[in-house]
Amino acid sequence: MTGTTAATARQKASGGALFTSDLAPDDTVVADMARSPHPHANVVGIDVSAALAVPGVLAVLTPVDFEGILLGRQLPDEPVLTSTARYVGDGVAAVAATDQAALLAGIAALEIAYEPLPHAVTVNEARTMEHDIHTGTPGNVARTFRADRGDWDAAATEAVAWAEATFRNDPVPHAYLEPRATVVRVVGDHLELVTGTHFPTVLQEEYARIAATWGAEVSVVTPDIGGSFGAKWEHPTHLVCLAFAHRLRRHVTMVSPRRDEMLAGRVRLGMRISMAIGADADGRLVAKRTRIEADNGAYSGHGPTVTLSAAIRSDNLYRYDAVSAAAELVYTNTVPSECFRGFGYPQATFAQEQLIDELAGRLGIDPVEMRRRNASRTGDKTIHGWQIGSCGLDLCLDEISEQMTAHRLTQEHDCGTGADPLVEGRFRTGYGVAAGIHAISSSAYTTGMDLDNVVLTPMADGSIVVGSGEVELGCGTVDTMRLIVADALGLDLESVRVVLGDGRTGPHGLGSFASRTTFFAGQAALIACAELDARCVVMEEEMGLSNDAGLKEVIAAAAEQGRLAELAVTATYAPTTTETPDGSGYGNISPAYNFAAHGCFVTVDTWTGRTCVERYWAAHDAGRIINPVAAEGQVIGGVHQGLGFALTESLAVGSDGTVLNPGFLDDRVPTSADAVPIEVMFVDTSEPNGPDGSKSIAEPPIIPVAACVANAIYDAVGVRPLHTPMTSERTWRQLRLKDLRAHGAKP
Repeated sequence: MTGTTAATARQKASGGALFTSDLAPDDTVVADMARSPHPHANVVGIDVSAALAVPGVLAVLTPVDFEGILLGRQLPDEPVLTSTARYVGDGVAAVAATDQAALLAGIAALEIAYEPLPHAVTVNEARTMEHDIHTGTPGNVARTFRADRGDWDAAATEAVAWAEATFRNDPVPHAYLEPRATVVRVVGDHLELVTGTHFPTVLQEEYARIAATWGAEVSVVTPDIGGSFGAKWEHPTHLVCLAFAHRLRRHVTMVSPRRDEMLAGRVRLGMRISMAIGADADGRLVAKRTRIEADNGAYSGHGPTVTLSAAIRSDNLYRYDAVSAAAELVYTNTVPSECFRGFGYPQATFAQEQLIDELAGRLGIDPVEMRRRNASRTGDKTIHGWQIGSCGLDLCLDEISEQMTAHRLTQEHDCGTGADPLVEGRFRTGYGVAAGIHAISSSAYTTGMDLDNVVLTPMADGSIVVGSGEVELGCGTVDTMRLIVADALGLDLESVRVVLGDGRTGPHGLGSFASRTTFFAGQAALIACAELDARCVVMEEEMGLSNDAGLKEVIAAAAEQGRLAELAVTATYAPTTTETPDGSGYGNISPAYNFAAHGCFVTVDTWTGRTCVERYWAAHDAGRIINPVAAEGQVIGGVHQGLGFALTESLAVGSDGTVLNPGFLDDRVPTSADAVPIEVMFVDTSEPNGPDGSKSIAEPPIIPVAACVANAIYDAVGVRPLHTPMTSERTWRQLRLKDLRAHGAKP
């Protein structure tokens, strides 16, 4: 097998990893887009003559060059280049040039005439605006969703206590370190697209259909990716570069500057979530109602599924008798949305886990005990049809309870909920707990359920090349796959080489997302290893080798006799326990489910509202841990990313649609200086459907974080955070409002 060998952790740390821009040929053409300065406008004219007259400018593309092509796998709605700009930064033309100076001059020379249209930068504005952002979307509603399970009326009558509130989450940029980059290498009529993407083989199929209309062939290769967190899927820049390469018969490179990544990248969906939860006198959760308005931005991406996920998936954490969920996905004239690590779970969990704490307080039940009484358990079929094969949530809760109890003993005092900061002092401390659930993948991007393929190719030197359609996002996929194969075949790690994300030679696979890689690719790899062992036994007898001949000896003999190709194995893993969900999302959507419980200790400065997370504990049920170092790293990284979502990160958009904080200095992303002491615990469980009992770990760590911190803030100062990020200013305003009310003043 040929292809790009993904870097191991050691190679990355030593600078040996190769990212997209590292693979640009020396004689490459550079490209970029002209972007709309208006949040909503018709492009009434583009004069390219002055741009083409700039020395070094080679070609210009306009919307007419991509007529009829719309991106968006779930809801096709995004043009490659648009004749109607729907956000500030929307691409309306593209320029290719010999060098960067000519490129910038060419873009500046384009004469583009706009007809401004009414615009909306908030969901409320979009719902009341008479003008449709996309034709045929009244009220600018892209999708609606509803699910009602159980007998709501009967369940509601059993509730003796209710907790309800409306929560808000700001949109958040993905803030990956490697900007979006695309390289297209031209080999005859063949176009080789090199880019960081989650699913190269799926993109190859999609782009090949488009390129075929040009008379070209396309393959997709994904090298190492410098972070994504859900943003790097299909994108207009891919097709712009492919079109330039085909037209010019030259290699083409486009690397987005950081500012463009912030202005025209992708963001986590902002949401407004109204939620109510009822419990009986024993603390049993009986009914839950959820209403969501999700900000889709200008184009949908994976907005429909993320919204559905936020509406119902966190319900499966507990044993509700009845739930009712309704959601609207609304277009606005802002940066397009996309899935983000957690896929809607963090937003919903921020609401649910605070209300669980609220109910526990009203019923006089310890917050951990409240969750333990209602937790899903092994063997459960949840209210949405999820079949829980293994569940260590109770073990996770036990770990968090023990850690927080031990930590309390080290503190000079324990703060009481709602103490008056003016009386008790400036700095107040508190503890918080929250739980989370996550489904490993779900449905495929065409029809049916998820699956994965792995190819094992023995080499003459006795080594094994592992080929997969997965990619290396920074999660340790390469090292984990090497561990799985080496252990199964009795080889040392140096004898296993992993080739990922190569659409030219690799097997078809859906790619790396939804924490599916270890589970799906790992299972396929184990099936392939078993088949290779079986073939070696047969060949051992045929070639007259001793019964105790090792794998490398059999491979060497096969190579000597010209039979090495007979040992190459392609294996497929397709779970048999899953069900294709119905239109309301009901069904066993995954072969396994992850659980987690988190705890934290915070200090709140009542004079400024600043929250400092002093200690953090994260207990996870990830099944059997295959790669302990990588797994712990994923938890630590996920928690810190969750702290950014919780406390500081937000995309700020002005009334004119302009992004107000287009950079890391303005979008306050946590750095090493903000690192928090985190203790990671993995509970002892084994997933019957997983590879060697494993589940996954990439996405679950971010899910409970914001709720955990919010509950700690409430424990410290008695105000309930309702809006992420929970900035110093927002907390300070809540404290001042509380003071005014406590002293009888009108707010």
